[in-house]
Amino acid sequence: MKRIVGIGLFAIFTALTGCQSGQESCARGDWCACSNGTDCYQGCAGDGDGCRFFCTNMVRCGAVCGKDCNIESDHATDTSSDCGDDCNISCSDSTSCGAFCGANCNYSCWNMQHCGVQVGPGSLVTCSSAKNCVVKCLGACHVFCTDEVDRCEVSCPDGASPISCTDGSVACGSCP
Repeated sequence: MKRIVGIGLFAIFTALTGCQSGQESCARGDWCACSNGTDCYQGCAGDGDGCRFFCTNMVRCGAVCGKDCNIESDHATDTSSDCGDDCNISCSDSTSCGAFCGANCNYSCWNMQHCGVQVGPGSLVTCSSAKNCVVKCLGACHVFCTDEVDRCEVSCPDGASPISCTDGSVACGSCP
């Protein structure tokens, strides 16, 4: 049993260090990047807050962070992120970008096939030139679907219907 756990921890360690500029994990304020590979899964050390992740030209990218983080991905076939409050997540020029994000999230997805995000209250979501943009708001939020988004689906808390705003956004809650 110890051998299996040891092998598993070695595999996780190898996967993580292979995409974080030679670091075991990303520290607060550090810019940790991975590029030109297959899989990269990044995490934020210590309290899990304040990291900056970048992923480019990969097949699969993943990032997990506490709060106040920046996660950017481009030319990565599949990107997934899980971030707490006050995070910025952006994905571009690829196939899919899925995220869970807390309150006051800023999620941007452009030139993608599929954009999907669950955001907390006070969040802003922008999808541009995407085949599908699916957003689940857990509180008041604003969603912009611009430049040829084929399907823009927004769900609000408690089954409420989203409202159309004069600035072109769709909102759960009130318009700005």
